[in-house]
Amino acid sequence: MKLKKSIGFLLLFLFYSVSGIKAQVNEIPLSGIVTDSVSGEALIGSNILLYRDSISAGQPPYRGAASNGYGFYIIPKCSPAVYIIVIRHLGYKTLIRELDLRMQRGTYKFNAELKSEEIKLNEVVVKGKKEVRPEINTVDVSPDFLKRLPSLSGEIDLFKLLQLLPGIKFGSELSSGLYVRGGSPDQTLTLVDGMTVYNPAHLGNIASTFNSNAMQDVKLIKGAFPAQYGGRLSSVLDIKLRSGTKEKEKGVIGLGLINSYLTLEGPLSEKSTYMISGRSMYYDLVQGIADKNSSVPRYNFQDLNAKINMVLSESNIVTATALYSRDRVYNPPSAKDINYDISWQNSEYGINWIQVNKKSLFLNSLISFVDYEFKSNIGGSSPDIQSSGYFSSSKLRDLTLRQNVEMHLSQDQTYKTGFEIDMHNYNLLYSDSYSELLERDPYAGKDITSVEAAAFVQAETKFSERLKTNIGARIYYFESRKYFNAEPRISASYALTDNMSLQAAYAVAHQFIHLITRSDISLPTDLWYPSTKNIEPSRSSQYVLGLESTFNDLEYLVSLEGYYKDMKNLYEFKTSAKLNPLDNSIEEQFTKGIGEAYGVEVFINKRLGDLTGWLGYTLSWTKRKFDDLNGGLSFYPKYDRRNDVSAVLSYKVNDHLNIGATWTYASGQRYTLPPAQYQFKDIVTGGTPKIYLNSEDLYGAQFPAYHKLDLNISYRFNWLSHGFEAYLNFYNLYNRQNPFSQYTSLEETPSGKIPVVKRLVLFPFIPMFGFNVQF
Repeated sequence: MKLKKSIGFLLLFLFYSVSGIKAQVNEIPLSGIVTDSVSGEALIGSNILLYRDSISAGQPPYRGAASNGYGFYIIPKCSPAVYIIVIRHLGYKTLIRELDLRMQRGTYKFNAELKSEEIKLNEVVVKGKKEVRPEINTVDVSPDFLKRLPSLSGEIDLFKLLQLLPGIKFGSELSSGLYVRGGSPDQTLTLVDGMTVYNPAHLGNIASTFNSNAMQDVKLIKGAFPAQYGGRLSSVLDIKLRSGTKEKEKGVIGLGLINSYLTLEGPLSEKSTYMISGRSMYYDLVQGIADKNSSVPRYNFQDLNAKINMVLSESNIVTATALYSRDRVYNPPSAKDINYDISWQNSEYGINWIQVNKKSLFLNSLISFVDYEFKSNIGGSSPDIQSSGYFSSSKLRDLTLRQNVEMHLSQDQTYKTGFEIDMHNYNLLYSDSYSELLERDPYAGKDITSVEAAAFVQAETKFSERLKTNIGARIYYFESRKYFNAEPRISASYALTDNMSLQAAYAVAHQFIHLITRSDISLPTDLWYPSTKNIEPSRSSQYVLGLESTFNDLEYLVSLEGYYKDMKNLYEFKTSAKLNPLDNSIEEQFTKGIGEAYGVEVFINKRLGDLTGWLGYTLSWTKRKFDDLNGGLSFYPKYDRRNDVSAVLSYKVNDHLNIGATWTYASGQRYTLPPAQYQFKDIVTGGTPKIYLNSEDLYGAQFPAYHKLDLNISYRFNWLSHGFEAYLNFYNLYNRQNPFSQYTSLEETPSGKIPVVKRLVLFPFIPMFGFNVQF
């Protein structure tokens, strides 16, 4: 019955959408693409205003629009007349042109190339009506702002900024991915030029797998996302890479103590450009030289981003994108009582075809291939402890075909629709211990293939100057379970005053892949496992309510937002799971449960002036319940952080010198500490009794509160006709010892062997220096 109601709702919505497509006679749509005149990059969020005959003081514009994520804009239903078009973008000279549409038949296309503004102006205050946006809990990130913040590697990164926002947490120094509003890292959908990235972060979130020199635009939706996104429960991170400049060959090289990077870009031909950007961190080499006896884990990573942009015509653009990244963390030679070697890598390739057809419909078609692998090999040197070992290898390959269509039927209505087909292949290997023969055994582990399909439709409607909505639905089909269902999505924003708005949203989402972890091991034990005939897809319902206000001519922004999310069909390993790689019993080691997350976020942001930054605070709860874990009682998982505080400041001393600082505080991460042990002697094999650890008190222990202060000083100057930037970073300035992991080891005492809990710390105080040069 629920399915029939959902399908009926979607069909009614589709009928309503299609019924408004017929255009009135003699009405002309005006469309085009706004780009940088030098680089050719699309200018996102440009303001396009259309005036009748002339521009005069006090005369309101006839129509208006904003360019989308690809620089495309459209002003539908223009009457045949003479117009003045005005196009503005921050940091660019305003373009003003006269357009004569009196004799036009069909769509009138006007592509605009804006020139950067090189004249330094006094402060300009533009007054106008507040734009009410229906995109609740959405954050747009400027790559330029990233460069003002401190970082471990010297190159400022996206994830460094995101984890400083309310509602977004990272688990520990050894976690990869973000915990958004109580969700696990796999519940965030990460897209790079439309391609799905399974693990978008380097170790400890010190850097994402795409660097700031390669990024053009970033959008984060923290929850209740619109219907055009799907396949994950919690949030969306949508990233677009730069296409490269069409002017001349350019580049930037950065040299640092523990990492270096290089970016090259330029024209390939008159209508094609390229961009390639790579990085390497060699922290493990520095560790080996500076302190060979250190117990700090060894770590390195490499990544590479590349993109080619080809303009086939004024209405057809093709881009080819490739991503590669690899991480490895392993124990130092001085580690005597634990061994670990954990690595993961991404390889992704995608082709986007962007079209604007004769009816000014904007089409974006994508075909992509994803190859992701995560390998975790953990073993203790205490053979007497039974639960000290774990090995897993997840190899995921996806082939995706997607097409989205955007159409503007009127000034106040925008419709989006599309479909997606994903073909998944999962090659999974798992065991209680590692063996090279096991890894080579073609019969070990499990190989699963599945097909996932989806279609969506959504409408963004402006009912008045104060009320805007985004209403849509998404239909899913999952082949392995013959699973077919619909997901309603709705969000609305209402302007209470010119400076204050009320926002609300509701969304249902499903996820067909699960990140299965072990609660008795605090090191990463990620096993990506798909839904099957026995493993149901996860499901969430999200509710969001927020209040946002600006003060002092938009200099300050204050927001208060509350959320609630319930989750079903969550999976984890059972306590002391027995993993046999030579049979198909892996699913018997999983247990299914439910969860919920709720909280309140406060955000105070100073956006203008030499001193900018924000203060964020989150009070949140995350609970989970599994019949086969913790005695069937509810517990707070490692994703739960009761209090989270972040302070970010950036001070522009002058045109050359900038000082940035960040301070974070969070309640300590939860982990499972065995409260007891027992011995058991195998009656068949005999031998020395094994020690078993009782882990029933699930996530009952907690690390001390996490906090640290980072400081960055950067200085820009010109030398030998090149732009230079020197930086000095102080990571973990007061050397806070934040543990990221714990393990149990046996130590000899006069009364015999006793288990001892030990903790690992990844990054102590690290002073960093380096420079980059543009050429």
